[in-house]
Order: sequence, then structure tokens, then C-alpha cells
Amino acid sequence: MIKKMLVPTDGSEHARRGVDYAVSLAKQHNAQLHGLYVVDVRLLEGPFLRDLSASLGTAPFVNYQNNVSLILEERGKAALGSFSDACEAGGLVHETTQMTGQVVGSIVEQGELVDLIVMGRGGEHADWLDGVLGSTTEGVIRRAKCPVLVTDRAEARIEHVVVAYDGSSHAKQALHLAAHLGESWGGRYVVVSVSESRADKWLEEAKSYMAAHSIEVDYEARDGDPREAVLECCREKQADLLVMGGYGHSKVREMLLGSTTAHLINHAECPVLLTR
Repeated sequence: MIKKMLVPTDGSEHARRGVDYAVSLAKQHNAQLHGLYVVDVRLLEGPFLRDLSASLGTAPFVNYQNNVSLILEERGKAALGSFSDACEAGGLVHETTQMTGQVVGSIVEQGELVDLIVMGRGGEHADWLDGVLGSTTEGVIRRAKCPVLVTDRAEARIEHVVVAYDGSSHAKQALHLAAHLGESWGGRYVVVSVSESRADKWLEEAKSYMAAHSIEVDYEARDGDPREAVLECCREKQADLLVMGGYGHSKVREMLLGSTTAHLINHAECPVLLTR
């Protein structure tokens, strides 16, 4: 059961969609929300401000530290104020936290006592990244102890769910999560495995586990590139949610071979729920 969600926000349009999705989901399932804004401590460090003042040809950086801090704090108050307004409009129990720290570490720490972290797909710099997964989102997914939902939708609708399963430990965790969500959220589920030689074996594992849960499940074996095959399945099923394990390999291997996790988050037309 998911009854408390952490919603990091930086006030950007992408983050606001994450807030709206979390509010919509919480209203449907009577959950509590915790809004979080983190003032990035790196933006207050001496080297950054010294370089900034030098590039502008202005006074020593110490004159800017307090001003930058105040600007970021005011931005945080505005972002959390917008979050509270959305929660109050939905009649939701909520709380907010504004803190200064390392952004990923702070989100992960605050997420230790929640059931789910909901993040907008991208933050204030998302338009510059041209669809590439941002370092904050990636870092949270890699380190969070609870599931992370990444979305660019404002409304939560979970009727058709695709679960990507490859037999790995992270995929098994995703299968566990999908089964429990299915029993509480409802909806129709499709478990898809992609492999020319092992898909049938993986699906038998999934069937054996899911049979004990009272949810509607279909099973599909596909071949080809796992990333494209899963995306195609999501499109065909008009999926409202993709559930999968996150980052099953080391960063070095992912740099050489490409990350399936990042590709699916970047290109899926539906929200993506990840667990490790």
C-alpha cells in the first residue's frame, strides 16, 4: 500500500506536472504528500560564486553569497507554496520541507520514510537537456530505497500497466511491486519479456508468482532490442504506467552499452515506476 509520497519540486513546469500527478494519485488512494525543495549547496559554494563574479567583472564573490541564497530560498518558498495550494485544493493531508544540501542526497534521505517518490520528468534545466535524463533524477533512482515514479503527465490514470521483466533481481522487485499495486490500485497488467532464448522461461517465473495475486495479467514474449520492444508494447497497450527495475548494471557498463533504464524513461510516452 502506498500511503505517503515524497514530491521534490524546483518550481519548474516539469516539476509542477510531477506535483499535479502526485496530487491526482493521492486523491484516488487517500495518500499523504510531502513536498520538498532543496537549495543546492553547490550554488552557494565559494568557487562557483567567485567564477560567477569574475565572469561578470563585478565585485568580489562574497557580496553575492547572501543574495544568491535569498533568491534560492524565495524560489523554494514559491515552489512549496504552489505545492501546498494544489494539495489544499484536493483536500489532501500534506507537509513541506525546505532545506539546504546536496540535492540527490537530500531527496534520498527524505525518502527513507515514504512509500513512493514522485518526480517530474526533468527539472528547471530539462529544456536544455533535449530529452536526456537529468543527473538528479538518475541519482535518485540509483540511490533511493523506495520506488521512484517519473512522469510528465499531470493526471494519474492507471488502467493499463506494462511490467518489463527480465529475470534480474531488480526486475523481480518490480514484479513484486506491480502485484501489490494491482491489488490496491486495480487495472489490467501485461508482463513483457524480451529475449530470443529466455523470454518464455522468464514469463513462466512471472506467471508462477502473479498467480497468487488477484489481478488481471497477460503475458507477452518478444524479441529484438529490449528497449524498443518494451516501448512498442507500451504503445500498443496504450499503457498508463510502465513498471520496471532500475539500473541493473554498473555505470561503466552502461556507458559502454547504453542504459536501458535511461532510454525507457526518456522515450516512454507514459509515466515510469522504478524500483531497485
